[in-house]
Amino acid sequence: TVAVVTTYINDYIFPGILRGMETVLTANSSAPLLFATQNQVSAERKILQTLLTIKGLDGVLIEGSKTALPNPNLDLYQKLIDQGVRLVFINGTYPELSGTPSVLADNYGGGRMLVDYLHQKGHQNIAGIFKNDDMQGTLRYAGYIEALRDLGLALEDRQICWYNTEMREDFLSEAFLNATLGSFTGCSAIVCYNDEVAIRIVSHLKKRGVQIPQEMAVVSFDNSYYSQISPIPITSLRHREKMGQAAAEELMRILEGEPGRSRALEWQLLERRSSG
Repeated sequence: TVAVVTTYINDYIFPGILRGMETVLTANSSAPLLFATQNQVSAERKILQTLLTIKGLDGVLIEGSKTALPNPNLDLYQKLIDQGVRLVFINGTYPELSGTPSVLADNYGGGRMLVDYLHQKGHQNIAGIFKNDDMQGTLRYAGYIEALRDLGLALEDRQICWYNTEMREDFLSEAFLNATLGSFTGCSAIVCYNDEVAIRIVSHLKKRGVQIPQEMAVVSFDNSYYSQISPIPITSLRHREKMGQAAAEELMRILEGEPGRSRALEWQLLERRSSG
């Protein structure tokens, strides 16, 4: 018996992640129990309490909520572990549970990769938009700023914009995008936290008559359908392996008695018209 807990189910890249998990779990005679937290620690707590009541629960594939912030639900995670339930985290994990295996993207490496790529294209002033309540965002930012430093490129606070889960809709509004792009004066490229942000940026720039990529290049993470349906297709990073499948395979290994191991999945850059 396996439970799957993600932040979202039908949104963005999650259907693909879930399909990868389901393929592996079905092959191992498991019909997963599915839960979504909407990236809310309160919902995560209720779900963890439910999981503690499921008799015979063997394992959980779980994406933590707001993994860049202190989490009040570590007591329930520990209770699951004490009950012998095996956990594998995806996308993000909690430092207090560092002994629990995880399958994550190499987000730090991805941030560096995108800056290196833009630098090779001749960009000297590179803005960034990141999400600050998930560890994916803070690690992508860490790779981004360290690449800027190592390449001797400009690093100004005004060229970096942050948002969080609760700001998501407001951040993607017309007024907020105007303010954000206004602070990026002098920049010729933007590294976006994900394709959902990137497609809004591209659409907004196009509406304002900004030439992409001649006046502003845009790059991103995840290689989702957004990167392909964008008015100008977006250069984006994709995982070299399928995260959902890799995480489910790791859980199956653990349930068969093998020691758990954490993995960081490498990125592959797919160049499209948004960057030249």
